[in-house]
Amino acid sequence: MDVAKGDYSPIPGATFELQNFSALMRARGNSSPLCFNRTTEINHGQVFVSSESLTHLFAQKVQQGQSKLKDVKVEIKENQAHISGTMDKAIDVHFEIAGPVTTDGTNLILTAKKIKAAGIPVKGLLGMVGKHLGDILQSESVEGVKAEGDKLIFVPASISHVKGRIVKLDLTDQGLRLDFEGAEKKSNVASTRSTKAQGSQ
Repeated sequence: MDVAKGDYSPIPGATFELQNFSALMRARGNSSPLCFNRTTEINHGQVFVSSESLTHLFAQKVQQGQSKLKDVKVEIKENQAHISGTMDKAIDVHFEIAGPVTTDGTNLILTAKKIKAAGIPVKGLLGMVGKHLGDILQSESVEGVKAEGDKLIFVPASISHVKGRIVKLDLTDQGLRLDFEGAEKKSNVASTRSTKAQGSQ
């Protein structure tokens, strides 16, 4: 799949804006039902997802599952991601988590700098939100979100079956922009460096 510039809509109301995008669509197995499902292996390209689209994605997942979360909203403000919503406990508990988002090249990592919730310790809140987000976003029993310390870690390969090396991440007031580079390109660069090093010996 090659897209110079265009849109991709995984669900109504959510749009991914693609630019200079190239990817391979591979079946996730040899037999049914996996043979009908695809993993997107990104060679290179830029993907922009608005805050509204991220909120729509979360909302659809919440409606599909038996999650204890509701009214989940994603916003990008002051170069930070804000996730808010309500947890269905004995009484409804509103929560808000905010912080910068970084990447390790594979995952998206939100480091919580601001946490609000009534009567729930910080670590307990992150653990619960991470578990519930993982429950609603999981694919084939693989969690797409997990909590580690003060971080929420989002795994694109588990959430939306997208694989690719993230080389740049930008937050804007409108949403999230990711630049991808394929593993093949990285290997070629490493091979070139190795060849040059051997030639200089």
